[in-house]
Amino acid sequence: MVAKERPGTMNQDETPRKGAKTRLFGVVLIFLGALNSMLSWRGGLYVSDFYLLLFAAGSFLYVIGAIRAIETQSKRHR
Repeated sequence: MVAKERPGTMNQDETPRKGAKTRLFGVVLIFLGALNSMLSWRGGLYVSDFYLLLFAAGSFLYVIGAIRAIETQSKRHR
């Protein structure tokens, strides 16, 4: 006989992944920065530092999210 879990409880394998939202937001910022800078460059306009800042911030957030995911995964397998 298998014991039923209470509704609303999570199994250890079903715990939410940490860092997924941070990585997703980072990827969105990377795409926005890259697309905006390419469109400005293609249009013959000056590529603003703001677009480079978006790209750098997205890269930073992606790295932070990846570190959080690795830490969570290493704690789960102990």
